[in-house]
Amino acid sequence: MADIAGVQVLYTGDHSHEEDCHLCAAEILQFSPDICVIESTYGVQLHQPRNVREKRFTDVIHSTISQGGRVLILAFALGHAQ
Repeated sequence: MADIAGVQVLYTGDHSHEEDCHLCAAEILQFSPDICVIESTYGVQLHQPRNVREKRFTDVIHSTISQGGRVLILAFALGHAQ
């Protein structure tokens, strides 16, 4: 939160209210900024449960490797990389 000429501005990166194995869920703070800027990768998308996504992900990796392939995982942000 920054105060700029009496205007309270909040800038936050992408966040999730879902706790995972590496990051705590985002907290809901009780304040009302005048301006709020939020970066959001997924917006209002609904996701499958984490265990379903992780299983699909690991199945593809195992399948690729068992067929002699290689897997390169690009990680660009904390939370996405874990």
